[in-house]
Amino acid sequence: MSPKNYETVPSIETSARNNAPDEFGRREVLRRILVAWIFGATWQSITTGATLTRYAKSLHVTEFGFGILAAIPFIAAFAQLPASFLVERYGHRKRVFLVANLIHRVLWLVIAAIPWLVSVDQRPLGLITLMLVSSLSQHTTAPAWYSWLSDIVPARIRGRYLSRRTQAGQIVSLVLTVAVGVALDWAEGISGLALSRVLSVLLAMAAVCGLVDILFFVRIPDHGGHERNQHYGWRNLFVEPLRNRSFRRYLGFTAMMTFSIGYVGQFSWLYAFDVANMSNVQANFLLMTCPMVLAMFGVSFWGRMIDRLGRKPVAMIATAFVIQGGVLWIVIREGSIMPAYLGILVAAFAWPGVELASYNILLGLVRQEKGGGRNTAYVALNSVVVATAGTASGLFGGVLASWLKDWHGDFLGLPMTYHCILFLMSMFFRFFALLCLRGIEDPRAFTARQAISYMAADMHSNIQNALMVPVRLLSYKVKREM
Repeated sequence: MSPKNYETVPSIETSARNNAPDEFGRREVLRRILVAWIFGATWQSITTGATLTRYAKSLHVTEFGFGILAAIPFIAAFAQLPASFLVERYGHRKRVFLVANLIHRVLWLVIAAIPWLVSVDQRPLGLITLMLVSSLSQHTTAPAWYSWLSDIVPARIRGRYLSRRTQAGQIVSLVLTVAVGVALDWAEGISGLALSRVLSVLLAMAAVCGLVDILFFVRIPDHGGHERNQHYGWRNLFVEPLRNRSFRRYLGFTAMMTFSIGYVGQFSWLYAFDVANMSNVQANFLLMTCPMVLAMFGVSFWGRMIDRLGRKPVAMIATAFVIQGGVLWIVIREGSIMPAYLGILVAAFAWPGVELASYNILLGLVRQEKGGGRNTAYVALNSVVVATAGTASGLFGGVLASWLKDWHGDFLGLPMTYHCILFLMSMFFRFFALLCLRGIEDPRAFTARQAISYMAADMHSNIQNALMVPVRLLSYKVKREM
């Protein structure tokens, strides 16, 4: 079965032919964005995972506080609605992107200095407040970024380019998670004060790298910009996008998927430390390093499949693989990690497929307006739904954790804690997210059954070629000796 000549969305040359850069200039811009993300991935890797969890615990954040921290990125996403209105009406998308992102990254320097700036009893509130303001600044950039990115990256290579950009970040994250885990264990072995100082230094270093990431975009041109529309009103933000049936289905998918994972991130780390009794190195290795290694291989595979087969079938297949990813944590205990962890790794391999396919679906919707124009209201409305679902998810997780923090039960012979209830519910929400994908229109894509057949053949061919390499080398050596 040969793949269709598939493009995720119409090529950008049609809508910006007069202002588009030449091919050499475009390649230079794409390379610059790729290099910038290496610094961005450094910021992201250090400010998540064990570092942030340990830092919050050192500041005496409560279980409910961790639920609030999980909800903050989703609460802040509400900022995308007014940001979309301003970009659509007044333009200046590059300026919005640069200013808001610089504020976002600078505030991480202040977060790193909390132990020296804030009294002990006010530190949890200080962390939550600063992270909220920083996250609000970050989400303000999203509508401008989606519109700008859809002009920069041609549709015909978007899946592959975004997968390579993700891969570059994953390589950086892979190295950093190991190094950070070792540094934290070393500091923890000395004293609590040493750990606190190392955490602050790491967060400050991350903030600097984050600033470098954004400064790379200063010299990237915004060809054509985003046209102003003085007649654009608040009604345009809601009515026009919601008339699109595929977009309504997509909102259902993102809402259910976001609710299913919103609280899982924070509480899987707490489960690893408090129930499975993992060290910093173990937790970083199992929760970040191993999944990132698999994702590095998976992201190029899924990006290639999106360009060849379509967004919808890839989203459905990848989502089916991640349904069981959260619930398998209930089997993991201290000294008993395998084989449940192998199932988690399968989900880790599939996550890039979910993210890339969802990203491409939304980028396509941004450019669906008549005449080839962009409508960042799709991004903003999606962000409102994500914000609502994520906020509800974080609050749900925090309230349930506070309510059941001393609860212990038994399920099929397995000891249960409140973490396990959260993981079980996550599985059900992911299943309902998969059902929502069925209503999204993607007429030029393969059907799910055709996509599965093609992907199986592609994987079989790659494995077969890999296995035949030693045979071919031996045959070549025998021929030379003869």
